[in-house]
Amino acid sequence: MTPPELVTYDGLPAASGGAHGMRVRRAAAAHAGVVAFMTRCVEPVGTVSCTFRVRAGGCEHRSAHWRELVTGILGGPRRTDRTHWEWGVRDDRIDGLLAALDAATPVDVTPHGHSLAALVVNAPGRLIDPSSGAPYVGVSPEAAGEFAVDGYGRTLGASGVRATFGTAASSLSLWLSFPGDERLADAAAHVQAHVPVRLSAKHWRRWSPARPGNGYRSVRIPSPTNP
Repeated sequence: MTPPELVTYDGLPAASGGAHGMRVRRAAAAHAGVVAFMTRCVEPVGTVSCTFRVRAGGCEHRSAHWRELVTGILGGPRRTDRTHWEWGVRDDRIDGLLAALDAATPVDVTPHGHSLAALVVNAPGRLIDPSSGAPYVGVSPEAAGEFAVDGYGRTLGASGVRATFGTAASSLSLWLSFPGDERLADAAAHVQAHVPVRLSAKHWRRWSPARPGNGYRSVRIPSPTNP
């Protein structure tokens, strides 16, 4: 069977330190927007990872406050190093942590203006076809031969969401695989209608099968949301 032609959206590349800024002040509201998007557009695949991080730097008094507060909610951190402390988060602890983030003070930032504390959610999945309520037929890592697009674990045909809800701001990174056929325009429009950020016009690529055994080749394309 011939591998499918697919289109991806990489916005903004988390591997390069980028992300869409979410223009929502409250962390709980930003989280609700991401959950609503996931419910309508992404079927989870595998395990959703949720962590809480407190950075080193900034106001030491506030950093100590966050470490004490989160330890009281989650127990001891699972990882510490010179740059940050990290905890694993269960679903039943998310609301309490979001409430704490919403109560943050203006000094809960690092010297570079980053969030001193943040809840980070990584959710792998597949885009949902709104006409069926199931993932798009032919859009999966298996259909694309498990083709790795880079060295960061991203696979053609898969999708994923990385959301960060912090004391300074909230952000969203997206890796989305769309069907590359006549379904593309409607699929892109459906995502844009529900995702809580404006999709960039510059981060779309079309992936076409190369010679048998050689995987895929890609070219940058205009946004299908602006035909």
